[in-house]
Amino acid sequence: MKNNLRLLMAQKNINITQLSGATGISRNTIASIYHEKTTRMDIKTITVICNYFECTPNDLIVIPKEVV
Repeated sequence: MKNNLRLLMAQKNINITQLSGATGISRNTIASIYHEKTTRMDIKTITVICNYFECTPNDLIVIPKEVV
C-alpha cells in the first residue's frame, strides 16, 4: 500500500510536527505514514487526515495495480 501523505503535506506546505499538532495524531504515526513504513492505517487516523486535508481516502491511499 502506498499513500499520498507527502504530496498532500507539500500542497499545504506543512511538516510532520505541524500536522501532528493540528490533528492530534502522534508525530511517530505521521512519520511512519509519511515515510511509507506502515503496512496498515487505523480508520480513525485515515478519517482525521482526510478531514484535515478535506479529501477522501481515495486521495490518500494508493493501491498499486500489481497488488490487486
